[in-house]
Amino acid sequence: MHDGLFESTDRRLEGASISVSKFAAEVVARLVAREEAGGSELRESLLSKFVLAVKSADPVTLDGLRHEFRRARVTPAVLADLYIPEAARRLGQQWDDDVATFSDVTIGVARLQATLRDIGAGWNADEVSRGRGTTMLLILPTGEQHTLGAMVVASWLRRQGVSVCLRIAPSMSELLCLLATRRFDGAMISIACNDKLDVCAKLVKTIKEASGNSLPVAVGGVALDEMGERMKTVGADVVTNDLSVAIEALGFGRRTAATVG
Repeated sequence: MHDGLFESTDRRLEGASISVSKFAAEVVARLVAREEAGGSELRESLLSKFVLAVKSADPVTLDGLRHEFRRARVTPAVLADLYIPEAARRLGQQWDDDVATFSDVTIGVARLQATLRDIGAGWNADEVSRGRGTTMLLILPTGEQHTLGAMVVASWLRRQGVSVCLRIAPSMSELLCLLATRRFDGAMISIACNDKLDVCAKLVKTIKEASGNSLPVAVGGVALDEMGERMKTVGADVVTNDLSVAIEALGFGRRTAATVG
């Protein structure tokens, strides 16, 4: 098993990274409002083929599955909101169950990210002029591993008409420069590691001070499941793993309705 007595340090680090990805995917699955996927449900046979395809040594396997998704009338939104997060979760579970290697999971997650970028090319909320529309700053702190989860959340927001600026592991100086040159209506920070609580608090403080305390901030992620009330000490306006609650608390629900209505 992966947690054997003589497991190497590298092996433990690999396991930790995959576990973070798996649980981040589970949170994403809860975050994304299922009604936005048109009430669709996962088809087990298609999902199983999808997981096998993203792990396959032959990238053509995944390309061949695209036609099957279209034939099954799986829309890009359903693929982004349901299939990709669940495929990521299952890759992590396969690692835990000793039926997938670190290479399998790494390649699989990379292909899921590539698929999400591909199908999201037409979601153009970010094309909106910086002087108009609703804008969100989405931050993944240094050391976090759940890039795919942040990408899924960003894609969902863009389909609601929100322009998303995703920053992964920004330095404080980069963040200050960004806040000085760009206009945002809100900010979200996602953390999965418990030891990133202090980093998260510093990010919230930086955002608040740089914006004159005018920019609302939401914090969520896997760490919330484990730390609970401690997460409320970071100084955010809202702490939640429910994306609909977060955007409503930030005032995005009203603005996006006005934008896309």
